[in-house]
Amino acid sequence: MNAEIYRFKVGSFECMAVSDGSHAYPDPAPFLFANASKGYLEQVLREHDLQLEEWVQWVSPYTCLVINTGRHQVLVDTGAGSLTPSTGNLLQNLQAEGIDPWDIDTVILTHGHPDHIGGNTNGEGKPAYPTARYVTWKDEWEFWTSAPSLVELKVDKHVKQLLLAVARNNLSPIQGQLDLVDREAEIVPGIHAVEASGHTPGHVLVVSGAHVHPKNLVKAAFLRP
Repeated sequence: MNAEIYRFKVGSFECMAVSDGSHAYPDPAPFLFANASKGYLEQVLREHDLQLEEWVQWVSPYTCLVINTGRHQVLVDTGAGSLTPSTGNLLQNLQAEGIDPWDIDTVILTHGHPDHIGGNTNGEGKPAYPTARYVTWKDEWEFWTSAPSLVELKVDKHVKQLLLAVARNNLSPIQGQLDLVDREAEIVPGIHAVEASGHTPGHVLVVSGAHVHPKNLVKAAFLRP
């Protein structure tokens, strides 16, 4: 079994969680819990057998999802691409499973953070999935393509610059293949996009079935940058 792949089914849909790699975050607590007081954070971490002063690194997996509906090959998020030396493995992992970039006909982008859109383009700056329809929420697209100031984010200047650079490099090249949605919509038969703003202005969930219900969730994007 390929350790980079996890297969499961949702109804009749064949799904694969596919690794794009991982990234090690140093000093993760202030990054992940920017709004938590130190005392409260220490308390909660102790409940999970973690000591704040000893938690010096967190390794985050970057995972994307392929949904084979029988009629469509849908990719949910494109990974981090060349963001770090340990990411950008999605395409090779897909090809190891016999899936070429041209086989993907729909790409759903849950939000515009680097680990979700960094693989939109290839090394030449062109769409990595050349025949796919890219779909994302209208508010999300407009936020990241408006070159936001990000002054409200409690992260350092370097991280803000990285967020904007990845958005600039990986969103404009797909515009010719882009569909925007601004309400719950069926992207392909049986797969819906549902507004779930908060993590970002236009974050979406992807659900299967005609009605939104927790048991029908195909993928809820991770609450991380």
